[in-house]
Amino acid sequence: MRYVLIGTVGTYTVPGGAERWKIDLGTQSPTRVPLAALPNGLGTITGWINSAETIINSIGGEVLVDLGAALADYHGPIVITGWDAVAEEVRGLNSDQAAAIRQAYDDANA
Repeated sequence: MRYVLIGTVGTYTVPGGAERWKIDLGTQSPTRVPLAALPNGLGTITGWINSAETIINSIGGEVLVDLGAALADYHGPIVITGWDAVAEEVRGLNSDQAAAIRQAYDDANA
């Protein structure tokens, strides 16, 4: 499963693995951050944080807000996955979704 990981120092990676994203967050009980549907029919995505983290992720937080999250301080590593809103299940990102998230990341670093 493809997902985006934005580390606490602002690093951007696209790792994979069915449940690896929870390991990258450091918790098996992540907090979901609802995001807006991507434009041009690219589908629904969602963000994930570890609410027990204390280090503010300014770049990751800006990316979440750019993608439709509520304005807030987001802590720790941030994961963005695909999302099936009907089944309320995590989905892997397709290439177009990953590219749209990368654009939001690049805009946050501009």
